Amino acid sequence: MTGMPKLPLLSVPLLLAALPAFARVSGPAETVLKSSDHQKVGKMMEECITAYVEREGRREAENDLWETLEKKWTKPAGGRDPLCLTEDLGAALYYSRNYSKAKGVKKGKVNEFEVPVPYYGADFQAKYELWAPSKYNQKTGPYPLIICLPGSSDSPAAHIEKRWASSDVRDAAIVVSIHLPENPDHWSTLGLRGDPKNAGGIGILLSIYGDVRDRYAIDHDRVFLVGEGTEAVEAVMKIGNTFPDRFAGVVGISGDAAEVSPDNFWNLPTFFAGGGAKATAFAKACKDAGQLEPVIAPEAKEAEIWSWMTTNPRRSNPAELVLRAGSPFPNKAYWVEIPPRDDASVARLVAKADRDSNTITIDAEGITSVTLFFNDILVDLDKPVEVIVNGMKIKDQIPRNFNSMMEQIYKGRSDPGKIYTAFKAYDIPKSASEEGADGE
Repeated sequence: MTGMPKLPLLSVPLLLAALPAFARVSGPAETVLKSSDHQKVGKMMEECITAYVEREGRREAENDLWETLEKKWTKPAGGRDPLCLTEDLGAALYYSRNYSKAKGVKKGKVNEFEVPVPYYGADFQAKYELWAPSKYNQKTGPYPLIICLPGSSDSPAAHIEKRWASSDVRDAAIVVSIHLPENPDHWSTLGLRGDPKNAGGIGILLSIYGDVRDRYAIDHDRVFLVGEGTEAVEAVMKIGNTFPDRFAGVVGISGDAAEVSPDNFWNLPTFFAGGGAKATAFAKACKDAGQLEPVIAPEAKEAEIWSWMTTNPRRSNPAELVLRAGSPFPNKAYWVEIPPRDDASVARLVAKADRDSNTITIDAEGITSVTLFFNDILVDLDKPVEVIVNGMKIKDQIPRNFNSMMEQIYKGRSDPGKIYTAFKAYDIPKSASEEGADGE
């Protein structure tokens, strides 16, 4: 537990929102205020989140926060709306978690933790092993986080001891190894609500991530997902495919790739310390699509994997993204979201943000509406934004909105690495190919 109440785990959308990601990034990305300014506003954000969770005092807390932003941040913003300071708002949100009051912090050896996951039943507990540096101190954070699915070959504790033994990793990162459901078929699924015997790896992983995030000062832009062994590598790829904006990268050790489309890996890098025909085919598909190419290094050890991690932070605000929707998930990535779907037809969206022209272009098929989330890294919200959806142009002012920003914080869509200050829904007309198909 920390000094801030946890957001409740009430539904599948809230469960999925629990997770929390320089290449292809649009616009400037740097803070202009002092750390002390971030800490002060972060404390006020904490009070807002507490009031939201406890359903008491929210209006007063939000009013105090907004008044402080207006009085203290408008001048550093050059007289503009203080919500234009996207990176500073993200830095403040990091301080909304009062890690100095975190309880249950252990370090210097592998320790076992448990976290309740009421989604699977009132008494269900997810277990995980955790290493934190012996000199861990929240003041020197944030720390990279490596979340591991150890597969069937090793126990979770043994996986940490064997795979992450170097001082380079142990002095710098927090490493988590998860106790998975017995059935590997469940490792990449949500599982069944209220059924502990059919708990899914997704719900367990998200809940464990939330527990670690509440205890330890983690870097939301350096969260890596690692699987070891055939089933675990397939699982981490499927989880990455479902949450492409939540991780900095996906690593497979001693296992082949999953059979998934490369679309949702447009900004999510992959590293295979092993791999086979499926990894080779996946790499070719990525290359042919002109996107990030996987690293395939069959002989790679811990040092090579860690070196790759240090050079691949999350692409938090990508100027270009692809979303291939599932049923019902994935239905969102980075700054786009579509309604959940219940059919298996093709639903694919390509989104591009050009800050120089203040234009966002959406090309989609099999999708009827999309919600876009905005910040001043993607576009300049002081100017009209032109959104082109399957050729249809809509140009208007997208005002920054304090209430909208706070709502995305409460829902878990925003995190310290990607924070949104406005959103708007757009209808999607049929694409040219869809119109042609209708006329046949």
